[in-house]
Amino acid sequence: MMLKILTLPIRKFLNSFGYEIVKLQDSLTTVKVGNWLHKLNIQTIVDVGSNEGQFIHTIVKTLPNKKIFAFEPIKACYENLVTNTKQYNVTTYNYGLSDATGTTEINISNNFVSSSILGMKDMHKDLYPESVYTTKETIQLRRLDDVFAKEKLSKNILIKIDVQGYEEKVLAGAPNTIRKAAVIIVETSFEALYEGQWLFDDVYNYFGNAGFKFIGFADQSLSKKTGIPIYGDAIFVKKDLSHKVFD
Repeated sequence: MMLKILTLPIRKFLNSFGYEIVKLQDSLTTVKVGNWLHKLNIQTIVDVGSNEGQFIHTIVKTLPNKKIFAFEPIKACYENLVTNTKQYNVTTYNYGLSDATGTTEINISNNFVSSSILGMKDMHKDLYPESVYTTKETIQLRRLDDVFAKEKLSKNILIKIDVQGYEEKVLAGAPNTIRKAAVIIVETSFEALYEGQWLFDDVYNYFGNAGFKFIGFADQSLSKKTGIPIYGDAIFVKKDLSHKVFD
């Protein structure tokens, strides 16, 4: 989403996990991912909501030469994604992920990164006026499990999800893929910014029931008005692997 404002305690917390703050706008690229990921033997990266490839440029610095699958439904962003990641081992898909195959309209925001299938709530417009919707685009939808039905994926997968409130539908179409994941990094909100979106509690409960442990936030965005955290990038690690990241 937008540029993050990080307090000193959060910065110290991130540093303790091997993260380094950098000045980038997309929330999932405001940190340099730590070397603890090497301990999880990640072989495959699934980037859901790739935008123009910002997260890919970050993750390959820590996990080079891995197979990457990138999903971006918006045509203009997808074209830039292909151009920006052509030097990596990336397979790109120009559609969104959901719980069923079909088509739908996505709302295109003025800054592109806030675009969502869901309607935008007044709080979002008030806090981030530069993110208001300006147009719509018809996009294709697929289930992640269907996409990977014929792919021989490793069981040590890193999945990054940044879908602007659409997490519930994405996860509903991906139970088999989620079971193969070692780590999930998902942008999630503490207050609703989109109509009908899951909040952090919903995401936390989903991954807890799926066998993952919440180990902290890579990043948080604070309200420009009150200073309270609004959303952040939550990290979940498979429970039977979580001890490795602290060793």
